[in-house]
Parts: sequence; C-alpha cells; structure tokens
Amino acid sequence: MSDITRREALNRLAVAFAAAGALDHLAAVEAHAAIEQATAGGGPYTPKALTGHQFLTLSRLTDLIIPVEDGRPGAVQAGVPAWIDSLLEVNAELRARYTDGLTWIDKTMQGRHGSDFLMATPEQQTGLLDQIAYQKNRSPELDPGIDFFILLRRMTVDGFYTSPIGMRDIYPGNTPLGEFTVPQEALDYVLSRSPFAE
Repeated sequence: MSDITRREALNRLAVAFAAAGALDHLAAVEAHAAIEQATAGGGPYTPKALTGHQFLTLSRLTDLIIPVEDGRPGAVQAGVPAWIDSLLEVNAELRARYTDGLTWIDKTMQGRHGSDFLMATPEQQTGLLDQIAYQKNRSPELDPGIDFFILLRRMTVDGFYTSPIGMRDIYPGNTPLGEFTVPQEALDYVLSRSPFAE
C-alpha cells in the first residue's frame, strides 16, 4: 500500500459519498486492498458497521445490481458489500443513510409480502427494485427507497469497478499471450497488396 493509511482512505471515500462528490479512485483502491489484507487469513468478512442481517441484505442487493454473469464474478465476489461496510464504519452520516434505507426495504417488503427482503422470493425482490430503480416512479411512498437505491447503485458500481475483479472486467489487458499471431485474413490482405507477393 502507499503512504495513505486504511483509515484515511476510508474517510476520504466516505466523505466523498456523503457529500455526493466524485469517487477518489486511489482511496477506493486502497480500501479494497485494506479489506483484502484484513481477510487474508481466511474466513468470511465480519461486518463492522452493519448488523449481520443488514449485511446479508446489502450483499443480496449488490448481487442483484451486479450479478455473476457468463462466468464473470459479480459484486459479492468482488467484495463490494465488505467495501461498503468499511466505508460505513468511518462515517456516521453515511451509515445512517444505509441503515435507514435497508430498514425501509425490509419494512416495505414486509408490508407487501409478509417477509423481509432476504426471505422474499427473487421475483418479489426484483419487483421492488424495479420500482425504486427509476426516478419516474417517485411518490411519497417510494421516495425513500428511490433515494437509497440511487446511493446503493452508485456505490455498488464504484466499489465493483475499483476492485481488482472489476478492473479486470473493464480492462483485461496486461495479461501474457500464449502466442503472437496475426489473423489469416489480415495476412492475406497485406500480402495481396505487397510488391513481394507471388
């Protein structure tokens, strides 16, 4: 890691999110590195800011936002829930927004289907998210969920694409090639225009 401490990296990120500022890329990468280092001994991540239930709900939500797809890892595999939790640990305002948002999701699901978000069916879960994912659905009933989902989606995407897994998803380069070949079609074209062609 660089000269920035884990706590400084998390504080910078948490302040940026709370103020709806731009993502500090270096701080985001440092936060991921700190989480990897903390969990290097094995075992699952232990939430620091959220309860166990809230963390599992957060994990399910991030999984629905960026799922495993075509064999490529999703948000959970990239450590996004732990990354978000580590930011919440150092910023009380951001933590309150998350706990309020997660509570709203559970209460809304309970009112509609008689169970919290985790116990709801996948169809019920995505049905609620389909409503709160769009600004056009604003209403007094849905506004708290929409506001929370905007924050959650942004942080999930930022957390994913600043993780090592997400960076590889964006740019799969810098990997060794087994061989250096040129497509036959390109060779044929070049040779057909070459003065050395037969």
